[in-house]
Amino acid sequence: MSRIHIVVDSIAQISREMFEMYPNLHGVSLKVRIGDREWPEDELSTAELFKIAKETKLHPQTSQPAPGDFIEVCKPLIDAGKEIILITVSGGLSGTVQGARAIAKMLDEQRIHVIDSGTASIGMVQMAKAALTMAASGMSVSDIVEKLHAMIEATHTFILVDTLEYLYKGGRIGGAAALFGTILQIRPVLYLSDGKVAVMDKVRTKQRAVNRMLDELQKYQNLEYIGVGHIDAGADGQGIIERIEEMYPDNRVLPAGIGSVLGAHLGPGTIGIVFQEKI
Repeated sequence: MSRIHIVVDSIAQISREMFEMYPNLHGVSLKVRIGDREWPEDELSTAELFKIAKETKLHPQTSQPAPGDFIEVCKPLIDAGKEIILITVSGGLSGTVQGARAIAKMLDEQRIHVIDSGTASIGMVQMAKAALTMAASGMSVSDIVEKLHAMIEATHTFILVDTLEYLYKGGRIGGAAALFGTILQIRPVLYLSDGKVAVMDKVRTKQRAVNRMLDELQKYQNLEYIGVGHIDAGADGQGIIERIEEMYPDNRVLPAGIGSVLGAHLGPGTIGIVFQEKI
């Protein structure tokens, strides 16, 4: 078994097949709560999330992995003499990275290397794949960590939401912004800057928002990968994928999973693009 193990939180939406393929890949789950019911993220789809929220008229809440969840995964590996690279969702989106650092300090700070991915979804998956490949080739932990930090610097994340309701109820925007944004049909085009949500532009229609996001994407030409994900966006999501495939015929567009935790904060109709410049 590999000396280096990779641990990734559930925002990445890593497939069961990938976990089965790599015995040194492990996951920890964030939680979703509606009223007095709670689920690990992977046990509640976005469709179920919105259905239950609508039926109960309660806004979903989310929480980072409990300390015990990290310990359950990491302590046996540390006891077995392994080294761990722990990749988390952007610290600007969740407190998961702080929880991971606290556990690293508790168990063994020298052998648990916490990486704030600065992104989410497919961006985290690609970092995990790169780390697994490098570990299999015999690279040292320090060299792998250095390469991951280079990937973080080269990774970009764009987000287009269909409604401001979830950002408002989740405390991401104020009530006045949500009210006037809804009245004026403003569509904020968001991106992650230093891992935190920032506004790229505010436009008046969804089509203009899509065009604005793709115009920004087209400024980057030498790309390692492009990932696109959406939450119940249907034809709009597929249309963006097709446009990106036309823009980048030499790049395969990867599916980017968006789970119920991000769904609780962004809402249905959300479209996300994550891509990395070649290093």
